[in-house]
Amino acid sequence: MKLLALLTLSVLGSFSLTAAKSDHIAIGNETLFNFDDVSTTKGIGKVPSPYLHLSFSRYNILTPGDPALEGYIVPSDLNCAVSVPNALIGSRYISDAVEKIARSRKLKGVQNSEEPEGAYFEITNDSALIAEGLHPYFTLHKLYIKPLAAPFSSSGTNVTIRGYSRARKDPLSWDVNFASDYHEPFEVKIQKYSKQEWSQLYGVEILADYGEDKLDWEFCLDDLEVEFFKIREEVVGSQPEDQVILESLERGL
Repeated sequence: MKLLALLTLSVLGSFSLTAAKSDHIAIGNETLFNFDDVSTTKGIGKVPSPYLHLSFSRYNILTPGDPALEGYIVPSDLNCAVSVPNALIGSRYISDAVEKIARSRKLKGVQNSEEPEGAYFEITNDSALIAEGLHPYFTLHKLYIKPLAAPFSSSGTNVTIRGYSRARKDPLSWDVNFASDYHEPFEVKIQKYSKQEWSQLYGVEILADYGEDKLDWEFCLDDLEVEFFKIREEVVGSQPEDQVILESLERGL
């Protein structure tokens, strides 16, 4: 049974959910999500929605150093949180996430050739972002990723990251393989490793596949760095730019 399933059973479905205080770290126009402002109960909690401007599906908050997790989390996974105390733990299937993602993408008028099957985060509300003077997309700069400990396999655990954008039909994609051994969280510098900028994204999917049979595997995610962009104040034609963007989204462009 997966770690998250065991933890959920151990706390009898009791989660502590605090309001999103947006205790993120501003880096110019960039934002670093460290998830450390969310309270957990016995080491596990739900991700507030929205968390700043993003919604997280098939993820939960994990506090790996919580004493209540002793016996549930192996010592080699205590380093999941790059910035303590929290990290995200994700996998393909958690609750009604599949239906939630499909509904959200339909409302956004998204028609990509692939539907996300992995853990997923996306912009919560386009109109709300525009109302705050921000474009309804972001650039993904970097994140820390680590699959949970696994038995030895010559195939290791393969982690795939996909970026979904209205500007292209097929998602951007990059993957990394973790050998069956001890690992520190790996800092993924998206542009450096994929050789291209991941811009104008509305959503990001992450999958972890273990072994030759490509079994769904849990992973930790932390210190996610994205960049939002301010809408220009000047007028586009006879309309403000934010109004032009909103009308384009409503037309599915």
